[in-house]
Amino acid sequence: MKVLCRKIISPNGKDLGDNSPWLKLGKEYLVLAIVLAENSSMQIYIQTEDNHEPHFFGLSGFEFINQNIPSLWITKIIEVNGRKVMTMLPASWNYESFFEDMENQDLKAIELFNKEVEQMYREEVLL
Repeated sequence: MKVLCRKIISPNGKDLGDNSPWLKLGKEYLVLAIVLAENSSMQIYIQTEDNHEPHFFGLSGFEFINQNIPSLWITKIIEVNGRKVMTMLPASWNYESFFEDMENQDLKAIELFNKEVEQMYREEVLL
């Protein structure tokens, strides 16, 4: 699954033009995970231009150019702080602290991340 960055939009909805250390206008990004929370907008997890660090972004400013769901993804609906949240992500990332562990540079999370991202890139090349 891939998106194309058409606009760089801040979390508060402001158009940032082409001024971002995380994204480049016109660049394609592989979608690594999707999160949709009740009464909230969909978020995509992609690798940024900042040392390829992964980060969540809202869909504003992105266009899906390939909607094929990676074979390793699972879909889960969970409750977080009283709100239903749907996640689409690799099965090995489906534990409560994965994204927090990634932010904290946890070696297990990084190893799982690298393994799954490599597989997703391989699948994307075959399409």
